[in-house]
Amino acid sequence: MFSELLNNQHGRDAARLSSPKSRDTTKGYIMSALKGIAKVASSYIDAWEPCTNDEQLRAWVEGFLFLKFPKAGICPGHVSPFAYLHHTYFEPAKDVVVWAPRGGGKTRLGAAATLLDLMHKPGISVRILGGSLDQSFHMWNHLLPDLMEIMKDRLEGKVGSRRVRFSNGSSVGVIAQSQRAVRGLRVQKLRCDEAEMFNGDVWQAAQLVTRTIDCDSEAFPLVSGVVEALSTCHEAGGMMEQIIEKAQANGVTVLKWCLMEVLEKCAEARVCATCPLLEECGGKAKTMCNGFMAIDDAIAMKRRVSKETWEAEMLCRRPSRKGCVFSTFSVERHVVERLSDVSGQVSVANGEKRAGLYLGIDFGFVNPFVCLWIRRDRVGRSYVIDEYVQAEVELDRHIAEIKSRVWHGPVRRVGCDPAGSARSEQTGASCVQRLRAAEFKVGTKGSLIQDGLEMIRAGLCSGTGEVSLFIHPRCRQLIQAMRSYRYGEGRAETPVKDGADHLVDALRYYFINRDGGEIEGAYY
Repeated sequence: MFSELLNNQHGRDAARLSSPKSRDTTKGYIMSALKGIAKVASSYIDAWEPCTNDEQLRAWVEGFLFLKFPKAGICPGHVSPFAYLHHTYFEPAKDVVVWAPRGGGKTRLGAAATLLDLMHKPGISVRILGGSLDQSFHMWNHLLPDLMEIMKDRLEGKVGSRRVRFSNGSSVGVIAQSQRAVRGLRVQKLRCDEAEMFNGDVWQAAQLVTRTIDCDSEAFPLVSGVVEALSTCHEAGGMMEQIIEKAQANGVTVLKWCLMEVLEKCAEARVCATCPLLEECGGKAKTMCNGFMAIDDAIAMKRRVSKETWEAEMLCRRPSRKGCVFSTFSVERHVVERLSDVSGQVSVANGEKRAGLYLGIDFGFVNPFVCLWIRRDRVGRSYVIDEYVQAEVELDRHIAEIKSRVWHGPVRRVGCDPAGSARSEQTGASCVQRLRAAEFKVGTKGSLIQDGLEMIRAGLCSGTGEVSLFIHPRCRQLIQAMRSYRYGEGRAETPVKDGADHLVDALRYYFINRDGGEIEGAYY
C-alpha cells in the first residue's frame, strides 16, 4: 500500500512524514508519524473505481494527475475549469463548448477527461480531432504518458502512433481534420481541440459521428454520444465565435474561463498597487485563485502583446477585431429593434434626404442571391430591416419572393451589381432587365470596392462620431457578415471572399446607387 501511495500526491505527503532528514527516534514522534501515514492511506483512492460526486472527482484528478482548480469562477460569468470535467464525466453527458484562454489548460483537461472515460466507462470509443494534426497530437502527448503510467497493464496489443486499445474494450485515437477522416466514424466522445482553426465543412461533418452505447458499468450503464469544442475565441466572426453563437441559440452549454481561473495563488509579499495585473485581478489572486499559471509568466505575457490581443486571448472578453473590414461595427451600437425619433436641428448636407424603401441586391446562383430591404429616413439614416439569402434558385423565384413581402411597402429604388447587366445566353435578357420588367427602378452604378466599403464605414461611424447605419436583429446573416468580413493575410487590401462578401456587396450596392442615376459602369 505504501509503495502505491508514493505514486500520488497523498503518497508524497506520507513520504515526507517518514523522511530521514527530519526523522526523530523518540517514541512520541514515531507514533505521530505512523498516525499521519495511516490518515493519508485512509484517503487513498482506487484509480479504477468510478467517481460518484464532485468531491471524489476533484480528489481523483488532484491525487493522480496533480491538477488543482479554484472552487468556482472568479470573473463574472466564468466557471472553474473543473466545471468542464464535471460536465463531461458524469452521464448522461451532453454537448459542450469550452471558451478558454491561451495556455488555459483546455488541452490538458481534454486529456484528463479522456483518461477518466477510458478507465471508468468500459467499451467507450474516444477520438481527438484538432484544428490541425499537430494540434491533435498536443492533447495526445498529454494523454499518452498518463495511459502508460496508469493503464499500461491493460493494453490490448501494441501502442499505435495514433490509436490505443485496452482490455476493457475502450479505445482512443487521433484523427486528422479532413472529410475522409471524419466521415464514417462512430464514436461516443469526439473532442475537438482548438476549434477556431476548423474548416466549416469538417465541423459540420463532425456533428454526425457520435453514438450512445450501453456500458458494462454500474456507475455508467449508458454512455452518451457527445461532441465537445475546446478553443480560444480570438477571431471576430471566426469559427469559434460561430460555434459559440449557435450553441447559445440551441441551448448547448458554453463554459468559459480566463487567465484568472488558472492563475496561481498570489503570495502575500506581492504589492497589489504596483502589480501589472491589478486591473484584471483586483487582489482576488490572494484569496480566490488556486491554479497552475505562474503570476510572473502572466505579467511577462501581458507586457509582450497589445491590449486587444490580451483581452481577446487571455481574458476572453471578446474576439479580436484585428483585420476586420468594419472594425467599428458593434452589435450593441448598430443592431436595434427600432430607430429613435430625430428631434431638434438636424445637420444634413443638401437638406432632407430622399426617404423611402430601398433594396440592395447581389446576384448569384451557386453563390447565394442576396436581397436587403433598407429603409432610409429623412435625415439620411439607413436601417436594414430585412434580408433574403438563397442559393441555387432561378431569378424569377427570387423576384416573386421580393414582391411577396408587401408589408415593407413600395420600393423606391434597387441598387445592384453592375455585372447583372450582362445578358444571359439562355434567355437573352439580363438580370437587370428582368428586374425592370418586374417594375423596379434599378441603379447599376459602377464603383471600386474600396469606395463602397468607405461609404459603409462612414455610416457605421463618421469622422464626427455619428452613426447613420443600423440593422434589425432579424438580419442575422448580415450581422454575422459585418462581424466576420476581413482582409486576407499579410498586406492584402482586398477582403477575403469567404461568404460574408455577398451580403456586404448587397449593402455596398445600395450605398453606391441610393442617390445616383442609372449609369452603368464596369467597376465591380
